[in-house]
Amino acid sequence: MGTYRIIEISDSIPELPEQLGTKKKFWFHLDNTLYLFKIGRPGTGENWSEKAAAELCKLLGLACASYELATWKGNQGVLTPLLFPKDAHLFHGNEVLTDIAPGYPVEKKFGNRDHTLNRIHALLLQESILPPLDWQPPDRAIKTAFDVFIGYLLLDTWIANQDRHHENWGLITYQKYTYLSPTFDHAVSLGYNLRDCERKDRLTTRDKRRTVEYYAQRARSAIYESRNHKKPLHTLDAFIQAAQKRPRAAEVWLDRLCAVKQEDCRLIFNAFPDGYISSFGKDFALSLLRHNRERLLNSVSAEQ
Repeated sequence: MGTYRIIEISDSIPELPEQLGTKKKFWFHLDNTLYLFKIGRPGTGENWSEKAAAELCKLLGLACASYELATWKGNQGVLTPLLFPKDAHLFHGNEVLTDIAPGYPVEKKFGNRDHTLNRIHALLLQESILPPLDWQPPDRAIKTAFDVFIGYLLLDTWIANQDRHHENWGLITYQKYTYLSPTFDHAVSLGYNLRDCERKDRLTTRDKRRTVEYYAQRARSAIYESRNHKKPLHTLDAFIQAAQKRPRAAEVWLDRLCAVKQEDCRLIFNAFPDGYISSFGKDFALSLLRHNRERLLNSVSAEQ
């Protein structure tokens, strides 16, 4: 694997501003393809974490959005093509959950206790909702959209993604069919917002409440167990509870993770150009991935 390329975007005025999310972003056409450019927030590693997470998705064989490093008017960001055909439509989770939960609070992105695993399960287990369009499942056991979503939850645990809110997954309608969207928006992961002094401390400390392991264990999804719970599920608990609903599918994704070697992950981080991620950023992310991989693989024996 060589060094990741950096695409330079023309200084021309953006065509279509994007309203969702908190980052500065816009859509534009390049070579007859519609792309979204997102500028990482200053003081964070959102650009490298988004790119790294996408590459880690590929190792698992998940359907995922692709990202390239890019610059525009001196601003560093990531570039991603439109997830679906031009005549298709993406409906985010908050829009589709109203079908099974009338009155669902579509505007409440964070702290939304109606965004529960059981509701996602009930929706994605419907036969009318297919796995992602033009994606080949890694095993015949992956049959339903929820089987694929279990893979997304495994990814969230592995990379400590804490941003699986109801606008960061969805369904795509295309030619009278409905598909689960590929997974996207993983920048809030891999310790992207830590300062190097904290990364160094967590990598070397003997204080059990400051370690990388402790950081990993505290990572929470934006998905709740039920409306009666005040806090969302920890990422590993979200995966375990989903796995209990479809054990064979979970086993497939765990097998995929088991096949990923630490050196595979290291190559992903070594491919970043100078200035994108510090040595402490790499070391922390790799340590986090190694620990979360162990936690996920051990979760099987713990449940048996």
